Amino acid sequence: MVLGEAAAAAVGTTGVTAAGMFSYNRENFMFDREQRQKQEIQTLNMRLNQSDVWREDVRDMVGLTEKKMDVYMVVTALHVGFNLALFTEGRFEMGTPQWLVWLYGLALTGAFMFQLLSL
Repeated sequence: MVLGEAAAAAVGTTGVTAAGMFSYNRENFMFDREQRQKQEIQTLNMRLNQSDVWREDVRDMVGLTEKKMDVYMVVTALHVGFNLALFTEGRFEMGTPQWLVWLYGLALTGAFMFQLLSL
């Protein structure tokens, strides 16, 4: 009879021990899962914010380019005006060598074409 009681006690403690072993690490496991989920959500939020910063940087760069182009447009228009003034009023004196007149005309034409393309 003592042996039967000992066996029953052993079975009872084994059941309690098994339940205790099952729930032993559950609290830590659940805490770790919660922390991991928060970390993953935070990582996703940081990636979203980083992509927003990249988009803002691209917008800023495009805006700077537009502002520069406005300034370049004014300067190039002035250069075209000066170039046209040299075409019409910038004449050499009589007796200037013909090769110099051709080089002058070629330089003015090249400058005019580049400035016209930059408008």
